[in-house]
Amino acid sequence: MHHNYIKGLDGLRGLAAVAVFATHYDQIIFIDQTLGIFDLGQLFENGKFAVSLFFTLSGFLLSQPYWEYLLYSAPKPDIKTFLIHRLLRIIPAYYLCLTALLFVQHGWHINFKNPDIWLHYLFLFNFTEFSIFSINSVFWTVAVEMQFYFLLPLLFIVLRRFINHAGLIMLFIILIAYGIHYFLTHIINQHIMWPWDNHLTWVRVHGAVISHSILAHLPHFVMGIFAAWFIKKQQNKAGYKRLTYELVFTLACLLLFIILSTPVYDDITIPSGRYGFPVASMLITLIIISTPQSLVAVTILDSVLLRMLGQISYGVYLYHLPVLNYLDSTLQNTGYDTVKYPFLFAASSFVITLVIASVSYRFVEHPILNKIRQNQIWS
Repeated sequence: MHHNYIKGLDGLRGLAAVAVFATHYDQIIFIDQTLGIFDLGQLFENGKFAVSLFFTLSGFLLSQPYWEYLLYSAPKPDIKTFLIHRLLRIIPAYYLCLTALLFVQHGWHINFKNPDIWLHYLFLFNFTEFSIFSINSVFWTVAVEMQFYFLLPLLFIVLRRFINHAGLIMLFIILIAYGIHYFLTHIINQHIMWPWDNHLTWVRVHGAVISHSILAHLPHFVMGIFAAWFIKKQQNKAGYKRLTYELVFTLACLLLFIILSTPVYDDITIPSGRYGFPVASMLITLIIISTPQSLVAVTILDSVLLRMLGQISYGVYLYHLPVLNYLDSTLQNTGYDTVKYPFLFAASSFVITLVIASVSYRFVEHPILNKIRQNQIWS
């Protein structure tokens, strides 16, 4: 376990990967069960909120060395090294999955004038409607995450200049990002076609290019940066007792569960807000802040199984949807309706996903991670 390890966060990431798996599983099975006032179908559907957790957690972890530098005179992070290490963390497993899917789906047969393939390899496919969901619909978050890596050093250039007002500056960035996103959502009133092929839609009215953009999710990423700033500001103070963090973690989890599994979700999301923004996003941020300081959270989330799940969570995220789709088709063709055999479908698809993710981690991700951690870069 490397020295920058923060207890509980690997387990939290593992649960987030399972939540996204549950969402796509529900899109095939269509769960229609209730438990008292709690709608299990809605809970599974809202597993997509884990994307907000991924982005917030990414902002929290990646900003740590920057805050150490700005607040406590730690060595200045080298931007070139940071970017190289982040690219090495994301690209290998992503390229492996992307290339495998292209061969399986015969993607190489796409007309060379269609830029879908090279947009995916350059992480720019989320800027076009025809490409954003074309190969593996979960890939769009990887593109946004990659774009956050290049944005993070720029954000800290601004924060460094206003370090005495960092909290207000981050709040301002969140509001500005949301405001511009809201403006773009409502100002685009006609489809914009791809300039080099008018049969391909570039931007669609109320389409995914706007709703799934880096701008739409910047508030979640910055809330993670804010959480890291808050923790760093408090680390030399004796003010917060463990009981406070226990209460914060427990209440935040309870409220988030209620939001995700009851109709109250519709009442707490502002127009054009992503993943229950801002209420659900604030609860997720509180969970991240309190997890390492909560005995209950660490006991659960830092257990061996959840920690191992967190380690392979990137692979689980990349591979789970192709596995679900392939197994659904295979079972249907052999006479096993996945709707009639939901537990067989869930268990088999999840186990296969874990196996593939474990192999990917062992032979692709882990060797590179070891090199990254030897150079003391947060991951």
